[in-house]
Amino acid sequence: MVKYCIVGTGSRGIGMFARDLVSEYADVAQLVGLCDANIGRLEYAQAILGQRIPIFTDFDEMMKTVACDTVIVTTKDSTHHEFIVKALRSGRDVITEKPMTIDDEKVRAILEAERETGKRVRVSFNYRYAPYKTKVKELLMQGIVGQVHSVEFRWYLDTVHGADYFRRWHRQKRNSGGLLVHKATHHFDLINWWLGEEPIDVFAFGSRQFYRPERKPGHGVRCQACELGHNCEFYLDLSRGEYRTLYLDQEAHDGYFRDQCVFSDDTDIEDTVSVLARYPNHIQLTYALTAATPFEGWQVAFNGSKGRLEAFEPEFFITEGNQSDFASREGKSVRMPVDWRWANPGQKETLTSLQIRFYPLFGGVQTFELPLGNGGHGGGDRLLKDHLFRDSTADPLGHQAGSRAGAMSVLLGVAANRSIAQGRLVSISELLGGTI
Repeated sequence: MVKYCIVGTGSRGIGMFARDLVSEYADVAQLVGLCDANIGRLEYAQAILGQRIPIFTDFDEMMKTVACDTVIVTTKDSTHHEFIVKALRSGRDVITEKPMTIDDEKVRAILEAERETGKRVRVSFNYRYAPYKTKVKELLMQGIVGQVHSVEFRWYLDTVHGADYFRRWHRQKRNSGGLLVHKATHHFDLINWWLGEEPIDVFAFGSRQFYRPERKPGHGVRCQACELGHNCEFYLDLSRGEYRTLYLDQEAHDGYFRDQCVFSDDTDIEDTVSVLARYPNHIQLTYALTAATPFEGWQVAFNGSKGRLEAFEPEFFITEGNQSDFASREGKSVRMPVDWRWANPGQKETLTSLQIRFYPLFGGVQTFELPLGNGGHGGGDRLLKDHLFRDSTADPLGHQAGSRAGAMSVLLGVAANRSIAQGRLVSISELLGGTI
């Protein structure tokens, strides 16, 4: 029986880990401590878990008081390193949410602490585990495209999901590292894992094009106190459901507003980014992320000496009948799993499968069809947790990600941020410093 503590009891800490630890994995795992700076959120977590799990507002006290084997870190991105390093130095292993941290200095601190203590850091990259993405890895490992020459990767965030990054703490780089770290670390890790390589050099452009103050004159600081109210397509009502119990009711404890305006003046993250990266063997990556598109999903293509492999996952689409139903946007019920390329007005037919297509260099096409994954992140969430909390010994495709993978996904984003700020090519080696 492995004993776990969780630091950070927001929606991710509770929904992704705590609930399952006390139910699905109770035969192999025991949740023995919860920590959060917000006492109200801790008490709420205790109540919904239905157990008197010890709670702490001081992480050091939890480390001294509770006998746990592994600490799960699900706090604000900018604080990950603090709890990871403290947990390692107290003799615990760590499971951390992505991104592992937000800048190169913090990456180096984590790698150094892990090396000095001999304890282990694992990063919860659930996208790796999704069956559809796993099939891409299998095909590449089989050499279907031969020597990879280039990768084209595009990620689209719709105006429901994408907007949410601009109303939460993520909207400031000091908290999240921007979308190139907080969000794109998922995508960069996939590329690194698919290729089995680490990036070398990075150049990038980025700007805030859509979520700008001038797009919504007269906006307030937050939705609850905004005169525009339900007339705004980005209005978020915190008075209902988990929004209320997890956030609105807890504001008095820490002053955090979950419904900050997406057009705030003090937002400093980009919503439109383009990245060019170089990998070993002259492999080139072109990557683009847009956080205000009519649909959500991603496309990737690998060009190689034997042909081209394409994967395409249209995750969500907002149909014409729902496009102006602003109230339904809050619960994301307005989004449907529809292939947006063939979507029709009022379409109700949803996706049931996904294809991967290989185009041999001299003509033809070969298709691979996979059923649509069930559960969070294309079925990846459950498989990740099974691997973390049950048997992690068998891992032929290298699904499980350690600190090195966590570092490389973060540093690609950090390098891109630095390139945008300084207008130059940035090498990963300069960010690692003397770290191997």
